[in-house]
Amino acid sequence: MDPQKVTAEMLKAYIKYQEANDLLKEKWYDFVFLSPRWWVGIFLGLIPWYMWWKFHNKNYTGDIFRAGLFMALIALLMDSIGVQLGLWIYPYDVFPFIPGDTPWDLTLLPVSAMFLIEMKPKWSPIKKAIIYALLVTLIGEPLALFFKVYEPLHWNSIYSFPVYVFLFYLCNKLARSKKYNSKMN
Repeated sequence: MDPQKVTAEMLKAYIKYQEANDLLKEKWYDFVFLSPRWWVGIFLGLIPWYMWWKFHNKNYTGDIFRAGLFMALIALLMDSIGVQLGLWIYPYDVFPFIPGDTPWDLTLLPVSAMFLIEMKPKWSPIKKAIIYALLVTLIGEPLALFFKVYEPLHWNSIYSFPVYVFLFYLCNKLARSKKYNSKMN
């Protein structure tokens, strides 16, 4: 196919995308920005990090933080893909230009994983991964549904369970990898 035609067709699609994005930002500003749920999102994005910093074992900061950063990046990427594929939406996004729930992706998932990695260090990583996935899918996602900050369109929380098991397991392995540290092993 002619590269100029491809560019012209893609430009048409991007123009429609930009129009939809402008509408989304307008609605977000009119209905979400500074609303009580928006403020809750802000606090959920900040308070868990403060709690983690205050209570975690400072000997393992880099090890645990590396695992949390990995969880945050993967969660944000997967969440963005899910939103863009129309699998779910977040009516009360903290930021309208990031397709995903930033307090969930960048705070709640990684901080809870970091706390669980640090707790009960002798427990099996698979056992902890299953506990993590159960907490997220049976408590976290239902709470988000209850408070109307998450709306699955073509998704069921049961699909999330193996994803969270796998992600936590990877994060735990990363935090405890001898390649990066020797303290936690």
